[in-house]
Amino acid sequence: MENRGALLAVALPLIAFKIWFAILLLTYAPNRDAVVWIAATHWPLLIVLGLLVIPGLQTYRLLRARARREQLKRAEWMVDKQPQCSALWETVSRLEGGD
Repeated sequence: MENRGALLAVALPLIAFKIWFAILLLTYAPNRDAVVWIAATHWPLLIVLGLLVIPGLQTYRLLRARARREQLKRAEWMVDKQPQCSALWETVSRLEGGD
């Protein structure tokens, strides 16, 4: 899990540079040879991005389900997201010097 950040720190700039280079190439040389060259050199990128879509969709669904579960839990138990401190707790905290 901790290596994921390092992987993304290296992979994302490389992928962004590769896409930016393809855009620049097509901007300055919009001909058939450039398109063929980009297709020949960027097909691994399409495979990698395709493989990243599946875990991305699963993560999105998981986060959406967790948010919905929290919403249902708050609705059922009428629990606020941020519990309010009672007046007694505030008084004790003030007398102890804590803020």
